[in-house]
Amino acid sequence: MVMSVDGEVLGTHYIEYPLITKKGPGENYPGAKAEHDPEWYWNAVADTIQVSIRNAKANPRDIKGVSISALSPACILVDQDLRPLQNAHIWMDRRATAECDWIRQHVGEERVFNLSANPVDPYYATAKLMWERNNRPDLYRNTYKFQTAADYPCMKLTGKPVTDFSNASLIGIAFDIVNRRWDKDLIEELGLDPDKFPEAYACDEVIGEVTREAAERTGLAPGTPVVAGTVDCNAAWVAGGAVASGSTQLVMGTAGVLGVVHDEPKFTKDMITIVHTADSRRLYTTLAALVSCGALVRYFRDTFGHLEMAAQQMAGVNAYDLINEEAKHVPPGSAGLITLPYFMGERTPIWDTHARGVLFGLSLDHGRGHVIRSLMEGAGFGLLHNFELMQASGIKMDLPIILSEGGANSAMWRQIIADILNVECALAVSSKGAPVGNAVVAGVGVGIYKNYEVVRDWVQLDAHATPNTDNHARYRKLYAIYRDLYPAVKDLYTRLAAAIQE
Repeated sequence: MVMSVDGEVLGTHYIEYPLITKKGPGENYPGAKAEHDPEWYWNAVADTIQVSIRNAKANPRDIKGVSISALSPACILVDQDLRPLQNAHIWMDRRATAECDWIRQHVGEERVFNLSANPVDPYYATAKLMWERNNRPDLYRNTYKFQTAADYPCMKLTGKPVTDFSNASLIGIAFDIVNRRWDKDLIEELGLDPDKFPEAYACDEVIGEVTREAAERTGLAPGTPVVAGTVDCNAAWVAGGAVASGSTQLVMGTAGVLGVVHDEPKFTKDMITIVHTADSRRLYTTLAALVSCGALVRYFRDTFGHLEMAAQQMAGVNAYDLINEEAKHVPPGSAGLITLPYFMGERTPIWDTHARGVLFGLSLDHGRGHVIRSLMEGAGFGLLHNFELMQASGIKMDLPIILSEGGANSAMWRQIIADILNVECALAVSSKGAPVGNAVVAGVGVGIYKNYEVVRDWVQLDAHATPNTDNHARYRKLYAIYRDLYPAVKDLYTRLAAAIQE
């Protein structure tokens, strides 16, 4: 996206890339696989930059700064020549289970939480790096640095394999989140080489300039400043105006991420803590993170929505709009169909590598629309589980909850979230999501903006969803069943993983 100094979006472009989940021959390990080819990141960044500049009819020399955000965490090993040595295993990947068991036994969860404000889980990139060392020692030995998904294209732009405070906090485990630095002693206790960890910078700090080679690939001018960047949800929160303590936003992308900004270093167990993009030297965000939110409906579209996809190709009708229309005719509660949304394991608050999706109560009376709505409601129940823990911690949360990206574009899904959480929600209609946040980060980094407050004047909240009392009462009854479902099947998940492994 190319944005003017006063917040006008001048040109955009969007590219999807696939997810590798199928294990190949010889890949016999517990835990789900979830990978991307790192070059997909670079090609997507380079191509979207080129097209966005062209669509904006902008002179590349007028572009004052560049910033990138992406999913996080990820683990990409690069050699001395900055070439990738393997596919990125992303946050969804759950293979580092044994490494996390080792950390719990030899380091302890309390010590890790006190340092990083985060739990021990395969989600965090430090655990993924340990897996690489244990399972692909030759690749690990040849590693110069490891990178996240945002770091990699930044490295391709500048030639510098570094990271930012937000991504570092999700590399996790050995990151001192209060002092914003790596704990080298703990890294060595983990059997890792501190030199392989990327140097961490404030999100809006200039880390380098676009190289001549990167300029030819992207259409940017050589020498254009590149700032460190951030995590995708963090950038989206900035775009939605969440730049001060108490700001509460829900990003409904592939994952569902509910974040609350705060300035005190007080942290909530079983939640994720991330350094916030806005004033990354001082602010934090406590967040609840569902592994699958928008991914649930995308899975339905890609697996069962062939007619909708064909209609989109031939008639230009959005496939998601057609899927939403089908679910609109289903009453709240989906006629007793309840979904556990753990299709790729789950993060907050259960942190279960082996958890998987469940459709409970399925009958011959249920149709496609019931399944679609139940997927949306399952994500809502997952968010409520987290929301209740956040409320209990006493953290200040300003209302309405601001919704953005992906599933937030569905009026029906927004209403489902409002009804289940029993709070007012509003759509950040003027926000283009994370890319706007990135542009603001770039603007602060190169001195165009004094601070992040500028974005508040650009955000327009609309499409307010007020909770329906009757719907909420129905959802409370179903939520009680939802909460009992996971404990009832938890042990079966482990047995299932073992059976598949055999």
